[in-house]
Amino acid sequence: MTTSLDHGTVHQLELVPLGDGAWRLCDRSVEDDDPSSVVAYVEATAEGFEVVWLQRVGGRSIYGGLNDVLLAAIDEMMPIVSGRRPFEIPHLPPRPAWG
Repeated sequence: MTTSLDHGTVHQLELVPLGDGAWRLCDRSVEDDDPSSVVAYVEATAEGFEVVWLQRVGGRSIYGGLNDVLLAAIDEMMPIVSGRRPFEIPHLPPRPAWG
């Protein structure tokens, strides 16, 4: 059984079982035979779900559930939006040009 999560048109993620308590997290928008389709490896441990990230994030992370793993992958794989205005800082308003 596979677990999938579609998040708009950004990424289609799928947890593919590898054995008892282990999965491969794949991006279905990439061809299956392309190694970059594998986003991470996930394993159930006593601490939660350990994820070894193979893409952008790199390293290892622990999550409380598989849904948390999928949501973290979506967050990490979202394209960076350029051209956004910076956040305003309320306690430091812009100074007027004349003063």
